[in-house]
Amino acid sequence: MNVRWSKTALVELDEIFRYIAKRNRRAASSVVRRIEALTERLEQFPYSGRLTNETGARVVSVVRYPFVIFYAIDIPADEVVILHIRHTAQATALD
Repeated sequence: MNVRWSKTALVELDEIFRYIAKRNRRAASSVVRRIEALTERLEQFPYSGRLTNETGARVVSVVRYPFVIFYAIDIPADEVVILHIRHTAQATALD
């Protein structure tokens, strides 16, 4: 499956990077690389994330960092769609 990022998820990833980079640019790059690596893994293992309360949405934790990746599987398009990247302290509803 291909991975496609929603505009919202791309904005959130950029915000995460900018926030962390204010304090430590190297750490910000590490976090973003880890998130990107996990999304790439979803190409091969799209069902590896656990189901959420939101219909059709799954979530995978970013191990070592306090973030989660929300995504959906679009079978007809053969895509994994990255919906949101959230800090674990944020609300988990997919609004």
